[in-house]
Amino acid sequence: MALLAGCSSSSGGNGNGNGNDNGNSTDTTDSGTTNSAAETLPPYASMLPTTDQSEYFYGAIDVRTMSTLIEDQGAEAGKEPTDPLVGNPVVVALLSSFGLEKLATSAGFNAYNENNETANGEEQFVYADGVYALVGSYDRDGITSDLEAAGYTLETESDGYAVYADSESDEIVGVTETVYAYSYPNAADSSFDPAAAVERTVATAAGDQTPKHEADGDFEQLLRAGKNSGIACCLYTENDAFASGTLSDDQTGTENELQFEFGAFEGAYGVHQNLSVTSSDTATARATVSYSSDELVDKGTLESSLGTEANTATVNRAETTVTVDAEYGGEFARE
Repeated sequence: MALLAGCSSSSGGNGNGNGNDNGNSTDTTDSGTTNSAAETLPPYASMLPTTDQSEYFYGAIDVRTMSTLIEDQGAEAGKEPTDPLVGNPVVVALLSSFGLEKLATSAGFNAYNENNETANGEEQFVYADGVYALVGSYDRDGITSDLEAAGYTLETESDGYAVYADSESDEIVGVTETVYAYSYPNAADSSFDPAAAVERTVATAAGDQTPKHEADGDFEQLLRAGKNSGIACCLYTENDAFASGTLSDDQTGTENELQFEFGAFEGAYGVHQNLSVTSSDTATARATVSYSSDELVDKGTLESSLGTEANTATVNRAETTVTVDAEYGGEFARE
């Protein structure tokens, strides 16, 4: 079972009440001290941009896990999970699959593919700030040359990054030596500027702008709450608690029917979830939930709402942080 080190925070909150009866094994403990062991930052932390919005969401999946899910023929036949501890990371996987399909059919795919120098299985896919991004190692000069040959037009360039546009698809592509980012206009949000969002991403990756975790210590703690492999998703607000609209927002900004379920996190300001498929028959999940004060902590709702389909689930509280760890087995681990 993967028990990830928890994190605590002194400000923030998130949540929406949503209780279900869990008949599976659940252990709960309270601790007067906070686990201060800091996990390492994920490799994509340096490309998560600072924005002018108080709410922040990202999802990430490593390519090795994505390949496992794609190759597992039983995954498509499985039932849709109703347990948010699994369901939210699964939505990240679906969103990532959609983003990779967009890449595969883009005019710039060959430029990306032919100049991808990432070691096998080490690449990660990230969705943040309306931008799809692959994080690895890339021949930037090779990509930019091939993008221009494919008809892309240079929009912005600096020592560390370049941003291109494809007039036929309206795709915006940004490139650094460690990130290949792309985005499109959003039919559901006319205010979204894909060129600005992509440039924020690659400028951050190139070190020209401050990444979110360096500007916000509470957000950094959420990043450190989970391990770097598998699937991760993080919802965060700079306010004391999530607004109800944040919890009901699908967070994807796409036309797909992707639905996250963040209702259990009402009253919190941050949640980090991780799902790791450890074998064909076993998966482990963790949610780390941070609240701004003792009065807002709702351990009971987390106990009844998360891990509802797990073989075992453990809920631990350390001051204003609650962690839920669960293990899934059998057919469910492959759904």
